This record gives sequence, C-alpha cells and structure tokens, in this order.
Amino acid sequence: MRNLFAYSTLVSCLLIIGCVGPTHGPDKQFEGLATGAATGAGAGAITGAQLGAATTGPGALVGAGLGAAVGAIQGYVQDQHEESLLRLSADSRLEREISFAHEALNEHYKRRAELHPTRDIFPSDLFFRGDEVNVRRSAKPIIRELAKLNKDRTSWSRFVITSYVKSSDEESSYAHHLAESRAKNLGDLFVRYGIEPRRIVARGVLMSEAILHDPDDRKSRYNQAIELAPVDR
Repeated sequence: MRNLFAYSTLVSCLLIIGCVGPTHGPDKQFEGLATGAATGAGAGAITGAQLGAATTGPGALVGAGLGAAVGAIQGYVQDQHEESLLRLSADSRLEREISFAHEALNEHYKRRAELHPTRDIFPSDLFFRGDEVNVRRSAKPIIRELAKLNKDRTSWSRFVITSYVKSSDEESSYAHHLAESRAKNLGDLFVRYGIEPRRIVARGVLMSEAILHDPDDRKSRYNQAIELAPVDR
C-alpha cells in the first residue's frame, strides 16, 4: 500500500508538471483548462490509490485519468466564463465611452450654434488639463467620435487642427511649445482613429486676445482653444 501511494503521488506530480507552467500571451486563455486537468489528475490519483489499496489493481492510474478528464472539463468551462465576462466588460466600457462622447459633443454643438456657427472651436480644457500638452484620457473617446465624423466628410480635403494660446509675448518659447505640441498630439490621435496622415495639418497659433467669449461661461475659458476645420485647398 505504501508503494502504491508513493506511485500515485509520483503520477500526480508528473501530470501537474506536464500541464502547468508559465502561461504568457495567448496561452493564458487555457490556463483554467490545464490547471483543472492537473488538479483533477492529482486528486484522482490519490483517490484511486486509496480505493485500490485493498487490491492489486492500478487504482491510482485510473483515478488520475478520470480526475484529469473531469478537471479539464471544469477548467474549460471556467475559461469560457472568464472570457465572456471580459468581453462583456469591454463592450460595456466602450458603450459608456461612446455615450459620454456623444453627450459632450451634443453640448458643444448647441453652444457652437449660438456662438460660432460657421467654425468648430473647442475650449482647450476639453482635451487638456491646465498647461499640459498630453491629451487627457477622458478626451480620447471624444476624439475618436470626431474622427469618425470627419473620416469620410470631404475625405479629399485637408484636416486642419489649430491650437490657439493667448500670450502677451509673441516670442514666448513656452507658449509656442504649448500651442504646437498640443496640435501635434491631437493630430497623432486623429491619425490613430482613422484620419489619413496626408490630410492632417497641425499648427500652433499665438493670439493677443481670446479667440471668442462665451457670455455664459468664464471670460478666460477660450484663452486656449482648439479649432478643427476641413479645408479644400
């Protein structure tokens, strides 16, 4: 009996070593199946050894085989369940992002109709925090939706992204850096979301006064602004 139990332990260890290991990349998907098979094999081997101890039959080996099969099935079901949850979570996140972007753009176009119906001008804080040049994370869904709107809209035209920065010093290197870097980073994202690179024209412009004033907003809101314009020449 002692020899049979030792044999069963050896079988379970070999099965575990053979089935379980690093699961980087796509192999991660089948981690539950492999782990379930190994765990089931080990448990089955020991159970088989105990059941077969009273006889001379290969109880451990049979138990290991049955345990591996049952464990593999359980692991496969676990993998499928986790994959479904991940897919559902990703779909829900995308729907929330699209909903947020549409709400923000709907509000923007309402104000545009009142303030500047012929131009598409956004306050910079919709895309950037303070004096930062990196696009804020919450703005990326908005840019993605804007890219969809403009991808096939006069697709032969250039797509000009102008970043305006109010500055009392026209020679300010920092103001130029702020305006130009913002325009470039926005251009890179529009390309990422489907606008052809050949169409993108990104430019920074310094101005002595705010590009516009919204009577229902703070006076300094448009001291920094972004304008998007398809240009056919």
